[in-house]
Amino acid sequence: MKRIVFGIELEGTRMPDQWEVRTWECNGVMERSVRQMIDWQEVADHGFHFVPEPAETLEDRLAALLRSREMAPGKLVEEMILEVEAEIEEKRLRCLRKAAQRAKQQCRRAIITEGFDELLTLTYRENQTDRTLCKKHFKEWVRRMSKALHGFRYCASFERQERGAMHVHLATHKLPKHATFKGATVKAWSLGTKIWRSIVGENNGMCHVGGRTKFGGARRNLGLAKMAAYVSKYIMKDYELSPPGSNRYSRSLGQPVAKPEVMRFYDCSLQDIITLTFELGEGDTLISHRLGQWKDSLWLCTEGRKPPLH
Repeated sequence: MKRIVFGIELEGTRMPDQWEVRTWECNGVMERSVRQMIDWQEVADHGFHFVPEPAETLEDRLAALLRSREMAPGKLVEEMILEVEAEIEEKRLRCLRKAAQRAKQQCRRAIITEGFDELLTLTYRENQTDRTLCKKHFKEWVRRMSKALHGFRYCASFERQERGAMHVHLATHKLPKHATFKGATVKAWSLGTKIWRSIVGENNGMCHVGGRTKFGGARRNLGLAKMAAYVSKYIMKDYELSPPGSNRYSRSLGQPVAKPEVMRFYDCSLQDIITLTFELGEGDTLISHRLGQWKDSLWLCTEGRKPPLH
């Protein structure tokens, strides 16, 4: 891998015995990532030591090629246009994926930080496929839920079902037994559906408490880490189809998410770093772990036995 910084060309090499370890902990959940460090060495001096003008972008190259095609059409120009268009699309998808991965992590850690312990799923009976309209309906649902339940907080993601219809997954705190809706006392488990139907139409949807499996059954007894992973995973499902600038998840104002602790280890083999970082205390549950394809990274998530504190 190479990069040029102010005229100096640098070449990066992964160091097989040097590792950066990031550990994030909250409410009994630990997430730990391990990556090989990169050593950057100067390989060339291109003779300019000032901030260069912005480099030509792929879009600039495409515009120039399109002008060239108008003046002198030919097979070579067409091939170059197709090549640049493919590069632009590849870059677009790469950027979208990185943004979705960041959003997935932010959503997951927001749920863990809040210590949410209830899973809700909002669905449509009709085949409502408009993501923007779904977000509009959800925003109004949150406003009315907050009015009925003082202090209502949540973190949500949006999913498109196989049939095309949108629905919403959200984590929140355990609902109380009763709430007030239109001046009457109702059971809180039915409140979400009553408010959702008052927005999307009578008998046009449900608010499932506990969430739903892909077979339609109730999804219950999820721990904090698994609930966070469940809600956040849908951010990656169809990220490439999301409108530009569209929020990938939604959350209420709440607890700030802590920063991870960063440590570096030297003179460690892969086996050494696994031994040092694979931490599983008494009573802890191993939620997930994986080794990178090229054995240059490691991921670990555990959850303690004690329930999260609100």
